Amino acid sequence: MPTKVERLYQTQPRWMRRLVRCMLLLACVGPVAAACASLPSVEKDYAVGEAAEADGWRLTLHSLVLLPGDRWRQPDPGKVFCAVEVTLENLSRGIRYFMPERQMVLVDGAGKVFSLDHQAGVVSARTRGWTAPEGAFSAGTLAHGAVAYELPKDAQDLRWVFRSSLLPWAEHVTFWLGSCPAEP
Repeated sequence: MPTKVERLYQTQPRWMRRLVRCMLLLACVGPVAAACASLPSVEKDYAVGEAAEADGWRLTLHSLVLLPGDRWRQPDPGKVFCAVEVTLENLSRGIRYFMPERQMVLVDGAGKVFSLDHQAGVVSARTRGWTAPEGAFSAGTLAHGAVAYELPKDAQDLRWVFRSSLLPWAEHVTFWLGSCPAEP
């Protein structure tokens, strides 16, 4: 047997019933969407050598170094290979997954974003023994390595940005690096 509310609902015109359903949906989904959209982000900027924490990760950026090309891999004219040396640690109690190509970018003063460069990464591994930390990190796992980029020789106001996860509202940490290292 229908309740009073159900009988009242059934006697309303179709457009009114649709409006009520939409309002109920918004009452449920609206607060969740608003909460997700307004999650605070970490806005503190760090310098080379400092340690930062973001959403269960601790990271330390050690240096920005110039990488020499080798006989198989050379940067494009007017550009250089550089590596950002970093230590990454999982502070959480569970397994965390990390994808450097999605969670680590380099940005210059003009806002141009530089993604990881495969050729520079190979040079970094060969000359320094550094590879990019990636994959599954068990609780307490510590990884040291580098992410490599191909940058214009005159790049200024470089910032390295770490995102704690792939979610749109993920915490991020910014390290200021300054200018592209000069060639010897």
